[in-house]
Amino acid sequence: MKQILLTLMLFFTSTFAQAHGNEDLRVSIEPESTAQYTAGQFNYAFQLYDNDTKKVLTDADLNESHTKKLHFIAYDPALKAFTHVHPEFDGKIWNVCLNLSVNGQYFLWAQGELLDKTEFSSMTRATIANGQTENPILALGDIRTGSDQGTQVKLANTKIKAGKMAMINFTVSRLDGTKPVLTDYLGAFAHVIATPTDGDALNHVHPMAGSKPNTGLLHATFDDAGDYRLWVQLMDGGILKTIPLSVTVTK
Repeated sequence: MKQILLTLMLFFTSTFAQAHGNEDLRVSIEPESTAQYTAGQFNYAFQLYDNDTKKVLTDADLNESHTKKLHFIAYDPALKAFTHVHPEFDGKIWNVCLNLSVNGQYFLWAQGELLDKTEFSSMTRATIANGQTENPILALGDIRTGSDQGTQVKLANTKIKAGKMAMINFTVSRLDGTKPVLTDYLGAFAHVIATPTDGDALNHVHPMAGSKPNTGLLHATFDDAGDYRLWVQLMDGGILKTIPLSVTVTK
């Protein structure tokens, strides 16, 4: 797995070996079931395991990060279907409601912060079946303008080089010409989630508001050259908008 740019569990059933996930990570995610899931709305249950302390993690072991104890992000291999939701701990296990209508072997990420301030970001996969035909995997290219529900985001044409901090200005507008009414989402001006074309790394950053109304400034580092999918999430008029973009990173 590529280096994760953002800087889960001991579980015993007859369907699991008594072993843990990727012990190279501080925290690993272990699902309740490894069977495929039927497309649509379903509950995804899992545990978190701290590979340093050899401890199953509960909500009491996590700090609140951007107003939530845990963030959970899912997307398909084509980087088109996307959701960002927040699991709850029921006293025994973590549960999150997912609504995934398109078939595919999804990337699932759990992100949070331990009590010692260590941030973690860990990935597993889950197969979704019996739904809409799997999205074809196509080249992303450099597409810096996109919209969702009438709200548009446009990234500046700033060149982005691998391994170097990029500072990218962006503007938020509405397709009908009215002015956006932007408010914080999960304690930040916006959330930007980026992944390369192979989907196996995740960069979750929080842009700052810009010097002018309805503008923002994104600081991010992309380790490798290539195309990246960006999902920009923000609140406009009290409605969450998720806007897909893509950028090309050069060597």
